[in-house]
Amino acid sequence: MNPQMNPHDAEVLGVIRRSKVARIATLSRNGRPSVNPLYFTCHQGHVWLGTVDWTLAARNVQADPRVSLLFEGECRPADDPLVRITGHAIVRTDPSTQRAYNLRVAFRYVLTPGAVRNSLQHFHQLKVRRAYHAQSGARGKACVIDVVPERAEFLHP
Repeated sequence: MNPQMNPHDAEVLGVIRRSKVARIATLSRNGRPSVNPLYFTCHQGHVWLGTVDWTLAARNVQADPRVSLLFEGECRPADDPLVRITGHAIVRTDPSTQRAYNLRVAFRYVLTPGAVRNSLQHFHQLKVRRAYHAQSGARGKACVIDVVPERAEFLHP
């Protein structure tokens, strides 16, 4: 493990850019750890993760704001070390944050050539996806887990 680094270091940001999913580690009110993979985007030095307010990740952040995020560069997994970011988080449900998150996620995950090609190849699954998202929305409110990074570390296998 390398010594602690600034989470805004160019090397750290490079691995984060090449990651598709962030794994967020949280603690419950009883101190029980949980790790969940979530889509993410970065905004003004913060890491935003999208979920719904009833999920374990959101409930745990509300109970204890200390979090760790794990990033793995998926484009070059053999070359990239893992990056662990430690910080504090809050759950945000305000509409302006949700709109900003959705726009950034659309450009990061949906409106890329590979994503468009994949969606066209799996068009038959659109009805199932809509039903899933409608069910998730009916059970809770969309939210963003807003993480303020404090430390970064490279983890080498």
